[in-house]
Amino acid sequence: MKSKVSKILIFALVAIMLFGTVYSSAYESYDTYTYSIDGEPLKSPAAYTPDFTTYDSETMGLLAGNFWRYDEEGNIALWNGAMTPEKAGDVFTSEGLEFTLNSDGTSYSVTGYTSDKSGVKLEIPATYSDLPVTAIADGVFSENSSIKMLFLNENLKSVGNQAFYRVSKMDRIYYAADEKDFKEISIASGNEVLNTSVFFYSESTKFGNAQLSIASDMVADYEGNLYIVDRGNKRIVVLNKHDYKVIGIINSYVDEYGREQTLMDPTGIYVTDPNKMVGSDPQLEIYVADADPNAQRIVVFNADYSYKRTIERPDTTFLDNDDFQLTALAVDIYGRIFAISQNCHQGVMVLSGDGVFTGFIGAQKVTADPLAQLWNDLFSSADQLEDDIKNYSTPYNNITVDDSGFVYVTVAFPVTESQSRKNQLEAIKSKNAAFSPVKKLNSTGVEIMSRNGFFDPGGEVVLSSAGASAADVSNIVDIAIGDEGTWTLLDSKRSRTYTYDSNGNLLFAFGDKGDQIGNGENYTAMTYQVIDGVYNLALLHKTGMGFAVTVYHPTEYYDKIISALHNENIHNHSATIDDWQNVLTSNNNFDLAYIGIGKALYNQEKHEEAMEMLSSAYETDYYAKAFAAKRKDILKFWLFPVIIALIVVLVFFFKFLGYAKKRNKATSLKVGKRTYAEEMLYVFHLIFHPFDGFWDLKHEKRGSVRAATTILGITVVAFFYQAIGQGYMFNPRGDYSTVFIQVIAVLVPVLLWVISNWCLTTLFDGEGSLRDIYIATCYSLAPLPFFVVISTILTNVFTVSEGSIATLLVSIAYVWVALLLFFGTAVTHDYSNGKNVITILGTIVAMAVIMFIAILFSSLVIKMVTFVIALFTEIFNLIA
Repeated sequence: MKSKVSKILIFALVAIMLFGTVYSSAYESYDTYTYSIDGEPLKSPAAYTPDFTTYDSETMGLLAGNFWRYDEEGNIALWNGAMTPEKAGDVFTSEGLEFTLNSDGTSYSVTGYTSDKSGVKLEIPATYSDLPVTAIADGVFSENSSIKMLFLNENLKSVGNQAFYRVSKMDRIYYAADEKDFKEISIASGNEVLNTSVFFYSESTKFGNAQLSIASDMVADYEGNLYIVDRGNKRIVVLNKHDYKVIGIINSYVDEYGREQTLMDPTGIYVTDPNKMVGSDPQLEIYVADADPNAQRIVVFNADYSYKRTIERPDTTFLDNDDFQLTALAVDIYGRIFAISQNCHQGVMVLSGDGVFTGFIGAQKVTADPLAQLWNDLFSSADQLEDDIKNYSTPYNNITVDDSGFVYVTVAFPVTESQSRKNQLEAIKSKNAAFSPVKKLNSTGVEIMSRNGFFDPGGEVVLSSAGASAADVSNIVDIAIGDEGTWTLLDSKRSRTYTYDSNGNLLFAFGDKGDQIGNGENYTAMTYQVIDGVYNLALLHKTGMGFAVTVYHPTEYYDKIISALHNENIHNHSATIDDWQNVLTSNNNFDLAYIGIGKALYNQEKHEEAMEMLSSAYETDYYAKAFAAKRKDILKFWLFPVIIALIVVLVFFFKFLGYAKKRNKATSLKVGKRTYAEEMLYVFHLIFHPFDGFWDLKHEKRGSVRAATTILGITVVAFFYQAIGQGYMFNPRGDYSTVFIQVIAVLVPVLLWVISNWCLTTLFDGEGSLRDIYIATCYSLAPLPFFVVISTILTNVFTVSEGSIATLLVSIAYVWVALLLFFGTAVTHDYSNGKNVITILGTIVAMAVIMFIAILFSSLVIKMVTFVIALFTEIFNLIA
């Protein structure tokens, strides 16, 4: 007996060791750039390509002080971009002036000044590469006594002999560099005017000579011009949409009372689109948030940058003194103002068009440290609680609105708020809107964002084999609304953008830290710049030389995706299928394309084809709709045969139960050993009559080890069938486990229960032997295979919404097994109910202890084996 017990114990320990090893290697995580549903990295084509030029303060015209002028089409009036001579002698004209490329290939001869050209300004841009003027030839201006002004710059290296002969009436000559550089120019004799009458650009006469400093926000108007909040210089810089040269500066104004005013601390900006605003006379308006503690206002300007009105801090008890230090704002099509403040923890402030405060919407959910909260509740006094740091919600950091008036807000939890960042990490998988870094709010503040993607639409998906930490989550600093319901997030932690569709599906992500074209280190803002229907994406970031703007242009891959979304939104199903198929030619790993085709096929009532496409992307919701429709079509023809078949099965089942009852009754009167068939048929008596059944099982020898082992084997087979036979909607990834895994999964718990119960009952005067416990335990499992098989079959004909029936059947089976184990233990050991409960609880504890010892033992064995292998390897290497 002891030998048998020892063998069983050793077998159980070995099985547990194998189970622990297999279980530890059954799961694998990924830490990749972007993800498909199964965690595999996606290698998708680029959705955007960056400009080869990063527009910094110098190329914007802020440092050189160039006097840029534009025609109606937005081109530079003097140098129109068509002036790119290729060889010496090439001539081009502009405003009546002739420019001839000299033989050196870098200097120009300028002719064409006549007396009727008085006031013409010769402009030589410092950074405009199409006109690199380095020298002025002799006698160029010898007959131009009516010239009023001349603009030069640091590109100029020499001035020819008497280039400015008889130009005494010239009022001023402007030079873009400083005096020292100007003196270094080689100036030939006969140019007294140039030598004595030079002026330099200044802040009062030009936009610049001050580069962007602490640029905090950027938006685009409906024409595509960019507006940058230059917080460090207390101004708004406006860039032309074509070449990103400065065309306007907003830093001072005269208010309605005639007082000179300046922007004190501009932090946020929003420009309305008059084509979308609702009203009798919609206008382009520029809203600037001035967050200085002494200002706390919103200043509104007209399209020509002139002052329009001021919205002062509302006089209401709902706002504290510093609550109106705004960091960002947005205006919907009805003129309502939505604003967020760095000091306001109550959500988004809502103001009417005339600045009347109407309330707060969308306050962040407050998170607290449960241990700290418990400590305060139990041990802190009232005074300590009063002095303790209040648990406020984190303020939002950026905001925008879409054309339908829905508000998008973002939040970046500080590193010190570890609990909030952990919640954000959990939201990646759970898609918990309360802790997502981005929310979509309706006018009443209700979160309505669709989160139907594989993960929460909140930036980087962090999956690591080592386990993700709160520091891994994205730091979202801006959000922009794109085309066809898409929207984009900016992650300053990784210098990366993430674009989603209206359902929260990730379309593409791009960007990284670095100094390559298109990458950056410190992104602060972004906006979509729509020019002639093309959605460029402009990103504002800080470089080693100051702030700069990088512009990204849509690629063909982007156009394919947007076209597919467009046709999907207007329900053009045939075109949608074609577009998504075009996307797949560029990226056959794009799950959303398969889903889009599947949806379109479903809407065309091609249900079987839809199911095939949807299953390719592990989509279950629309698959369930297509499956239900196909099932309905099948039942139209097979309803009566199916009903008849079910009736036949039920009749056969109940007939069999009657036969088993009759045979069991006859067997109870039989003297001598029972046959294997009779031992198996006894199951149908025991599960319905547990008290009598377990008594006869032990005392009348109605069961046996072979029958019990057969039931255990049937249970293993049933669970293996469940692993491989579930319908697609209940196992979309096709995960399954081997027979060996199922043997371990069923056998180990059973053996642990049997051994633990036997060990414990020897201390509690149990009457059952190890054999009795094993037989009773295995017979108790009898209902489980039946219900598991039935539920698995039902998963192939039920949808997910109907799957609760299958789940209920398995739950009933487990409850039934638990009751049988309870009664079987009581009858086998002749225990009272109270003693039986204590014994079962003790058995469970004993199982946990044995499991712990086995895992510890297996760990030690593995380390010993690893050490021995390493030792022999080292010895072999030394010998070799």
